[in-house]
Amino acid sequence: MSGENTLLLVLSNLIYLLLIFSSVIISVFGSIIIIRFLTRQKIDVREEIVVNRNIGIALVLGSFIWTLGRLCFETIKPIMNVWYSGYYSGFSLKSSLKLLYGISISLSIALLTGAITIYFAMKILMVINKDINEWEEIKNGNISVAIIISVTVIVIGLFFESILSTIITGLMVK
Repeated sequence: MSGENTLLLVLSNLIYLLLIFSSVIISVFGSIIIIRFLTRQKIDVREEIVVNRNIGIALVLGSFIWTLGRLCFETIKPIMNVWYSGYYSGFSLKSSLKLLYGISISLSIALLTGAITIYFAMKILMVINKDINEWEEIKNGNISVAIIISVTVIVIGLFFESILSTIITGLMVK
């Protein structure tokens, strides 16, 4: 491998690591924003977890972070696969711009899809359990409700994960 290819490979791996780190940041902050939106600002995530040590909120937040993180990761993989296979044919400004375009579009799609996924998972549970105020139960320490919400969000996220990866792959190949 020539020095130029080695440098490009190192640069590509650094970009990949940066994208993974960005996905974590997006997942954490996005999840907190989604909880605030879903609870209409009634739950302060930081206070509930740090001060009140509310395990239920921590479980739900964790499931939201996991779901958003997986969706972000599944959109990054196809982009980086296209990038890795393309850089062997030569580095160009066009391929770099395509990478940046793909990254911004795919992470936006992942965040939007994650928010919609979580929103619909919560709505499905609220329709099924009309008599239960899930957020009030979780705020009061009902871990059982938190577990059901967490598992529902993760399972629905898993369904969307493969669909999203296929869509992004299709967009990047063109």
